[in-house]
Amino acid sequence: MFHIIVNPSSSSGRGKSKWDKLESRFRQSGVPYKVHFSSAGNSIEKICAELTSRGEDCNLVVLGGDGTMNAVVNGIQDFEHTRVGFIQTGSGNDLIKGLGIKKTKGELVDSILRGETVRTCDIGRITYHNQSSLLDQYTHKPVEKTSESAEDSITSLSAGNVRLFNISAGIGFDAAVCQRADSSGLKAILNSIRMGKLIYISEAIHMILASPMVGMKITCDGRETFRPRTLFAVVMNTCYEGGGFKFCPDAVNNDGVLGLFGAGDLNRMNFFRIFPTAYNGNHLRFKGLFSDKGKSITIRSAVPLWVHTDGEVTCMSSEITIDIHDHKLQLLI
Repeated sequence: MFHIIVNPSSSSGRGKSKWDKLESRFRQSGVPYKVHFSSAGNSIEKICAELTSRGEDCNLVVLGGDGTMNAVVNGIQDFEHTRVGFIQTGSGNDLIKGLGIKKTKGELVDSILRGETVRTCDIGRITYHNQSSLLDQYTHKPVEKTSESAEDSITSLSAGNVRLFNISAGIGFDAAVCQRADSSGLKAILNSIRMGKLIYISEAIHMILASPMVGMKITCDGRETFRPRTLFAVVMNTCYEGGGFKFCPDAVNNDGVLGLFGAGDLNRMNFFRIFPTAYNGNHLRFKGLFSDKGKSITIRSAVPLWVHTDGEVTCMSSEITIDIHDHKLQLLI
């Protein structure tokens, strides 16, 4: 049995139509399957939690983008008995790029239908040591911590204030861009005309001028570095994030090691000259950028900053620890 999980909102609202084009391949295979559509009241996380908490083998087939897969990995309750097939219908698709998968959607379906584990991947884990300005999970609007809804948002984070990720977790500028884009009323309009990426470009231009450079103390496998003026830091499980930026060129998601990349004391206007080079991984030669790698990385910032996992923002924090989860993600592709 395959449980097909479709995010209708992915790919600028074309997620369902993309499933409609693929369903015939599953139907013709003769393999039993059941389709689950996510909604505001029945989230991807909730669907995955219910399906993977039965103590039996479970094959999930996920149609969506990187954010959908973030919800999947946070929803899975039993990694040992769960295998995941992923068919990208998002716009960024950093996960599929990082895995080095160049199959067509038809080839992905064929691989999934064989029902064999093709690869296992590391899962990143972020622990929030403190939180503020929690976001409502549906509206992406900040909620007050004193309200009942804020308490619900706190418990909506995984136990121990932990979130899992497939691609990256970042603090500062890149997370602020994601938060502002998701809170913008313009995003829905641009998505409706299939130009949703423009909101991220617009917000990135704004935030490069507005984001604070703050002091960060970064501890990587016991090596402590203090950076007095830091724009952002991101810890990566794969080499790509943000729609194709190859921030950590050597990062691979099956070696038990995380990559670290950040931007520090640099001229803001140089940012526009430097960052296009990150698309091919040639950016690390520039002054003001830094990188490292390790199994456990703690970041402490002078003030609370927005934090993201795979581009999904839930709160601000001034202290986070990022390491490798105990379990692996088993993929059918």
